[in-house]
Amino acid sequence: MTQRHRSLKIIDTFDEQFSSLSSEDLQTFVAHVRRRLDDDGEKEKSSKQRNDIEEETEGQNTIWSRVCLLSFLLILQSGSSFILQSFSDLISRHILITMYLTMLVGAGGNAGNQAAVLVIRRLATSRTFSVRPLLIRETFSAIIIGLLVTSVGFVRVWIEERGAVLPSLTIAIALFCIVTSSILLGTLLPVVLQRIVHVDPAHAGPIIQVVMDILGVCITCAIGQTLLVNFSSHKHKEL
Repeated sequence: MTQRHRSLKIIDTFDEQFSSLSSEDLQTFVAHVRRRLDDDGEKEKSSKQRNDIEEETEGQNTIWSRVCLLSFLLILQSGSSFILQSFSDLISRHILITMYLTMLVGAGGNAGNQAAVLVIRRLATSRTFSVRPLLIRETFSAIIIGLLVTSVGFVRVWIEERGAVLPSLTIAIALFCIVTSSILLGTLLPVVLQRIVHVDPAHAGPIIQVVMDILGVCITCAIGQTLLVNFSSHKHKEL
């Protein structure tokens, strides 16, 4: 028997059964269908209302958590002003610190965000995730990336400072320390947030940016104080 014959037989059987129903049975059947349709409509409406309420609540919670995090990071980032005040003599005598400070902390934030995004993607797509091999690989990557970026930074400052080696070397060393430490922190921070703090690792992006702003200022000022002030003073005394 072909598919067409089967379909025709089913239709004929349905017609026979439907035609044998009385008017009362038909009314009962229609009423039952209407009740089912009304129930389905009510369920769909109720489900839609619940979804709307859940989305609204989730949106409010998300906004509140974001505001809290951004406020905390704002207060934390303001701590860099105290660091700059403690190195006010260095900054007043060597203006190049302030000239290249945004470049240095920006490079640190960018490097940290790159590493954090890679780790967050792996956390989202991989069920088995081992931290140790990742940390070893990213350590080598941080050193290589740091050396390459430092070379570019050294040439940039050397050209701007018209061949002055010590200022160029100061900025280059600070850049290397900032980039390498930022990559390592960007690698570890999403894992710490997810496995230890139990917080969404997506928050690692803004956190690493603020942390590297503060750490970058500390590193730059400390290296500047060592090379531009202490080392230069010691060299002049020997002469």
